[in-house]
Amino acid sequence: MLPPATLSLLRCPVTRQPLRLATTEEKQRHEIPESEQALITEDGQIPYRTVSDMPVLLAAAAPDSTDEGSG
Repeated sequence: MLPPATLSLLRCPVTRQPLRLATTEEKQRHEIPESEQALITEDGQIPYRTVSDMPVLLAAAAPDSTDEGSG
């Protein structure tokens, strides 16, 4: 789990909003397993999954961030 001081520094690469831990409800809405830690934008719209407790903060990893680039 990320220390609170580190979490407070993270921003969404798409919207530049602060990130926070996703709630169980938000994980369900975005089809993320409840057991998996995830970060989400302040407005609750863009989730970022974690791999080995490290957040994957790549714009391409954000669902629905863009419809381009698939192929």
